[in-house]
Parts: sequence; C-alpha cells; structure tokens
Amino acid sequence: MMRNMFSSIVRKIEWLSLWSGRLLSVLVLAMVGIILWEVVMRYFFDRPTNWAMESATMIFGVYMMGGGVYALLKGGHVKMDILYGRWPDRKKAVADLLTFPLFLVFFSILLYLSAKYGFESFAMKEYATTAWGPPLYPWKLTVPVIVLLVLLQGIAGFLRNLFLAITGEAL
Repeated sequence: MMRNMFSSIVRKIEWLSLWSGRLLSVLVLAMVGIILWEVVMRYFFDRPTNWAMESATMIFGVYMMGGGVYALLKGGHVKMDILYGRWPDRKKAVADLLTFPLFLVFFSILLYLSAKYGFESFAMKEYATTAWGPPLYPWKLTVPVIVLLVLLQGIAGFLRNLFLAITGEAL
C-alpha cells in the first residue's frame, strides 16, 4: 500500500521534472539561434541588433535555473563524498532525510519570495530600462515556477529516501 502510494507520487513528480528538462533543453537551440543571428547581423551586415544579447541572457537564466530540476532528478548535484560515498544506500537515505528539512525551509522561503517578486513585477508590468526595453515580468514569473519544480523534485527524493530508510528497499 505505502509502496504504491509513494511510487505513484514519485512517478508523477519525476515525469514533470523530466519533461520540464526536455522542454528547457529546447531553449538552448533558441539561444544559439539568437546568438547566431546577432553574429551574422553584426559581422556580415554591420547591422547589430539591440535585442539579441539581452534575450539570450534571459533565456540562459531560465535554462540554468531549470537545469537544477533535471540535475536533482538525475542526482547530478555535488555531494560531500568523503564519508557519504562509502555508506550503504540505506544510511545515505537516512542522511538525506536528516538534511531534507534544510532543503524544505530554504526552497519554501525562496518560493515565497520569488513569487512575491514575480507577482509585483507582473502587477506593475515591469519593463527593462534598456534600449530594447522588453517586459521583464514573464521572465520573473518563471523563477517561482522553477523553484516549485525543484521543491517538488526534492519531495520526490524525500519520499524515495523515506521508503528506503523504512523498508530497506528502493522505491
């Protein structure tokens, strides 16, 4: 019963993390296309744009933040392996369970503050003060969405570790 419930929740969260990572990977192609456009316009036609580098920077920011969700899914974040790497899986799960409250507090606060910041930007219809002057609020609203995805993936990891710590079996 517990296995089925945990497994169902974890599968749904990990599906969301996987697909958000795949969707964000397309942003790399958009960013490369924008930079290529700028290089061609600047060096071959002597007609630089005022939007390309700024938009590429915004896309890169979303891509890098969103990549954290995928990295958390795949276990790609750095861990202190001095002791941890030598421990059996069950002991690793217990250690991860003990550090989860720190993760939960940090990302809950980050979610609250980023949502507040994003919604304030949306309410005032904030625009950049550059020559191009694009709207900033859509980009600022992506931050709480990505933080929420990280938080969900962290919860999936918590459920995996909890199941392993209790039963001794991987989920």
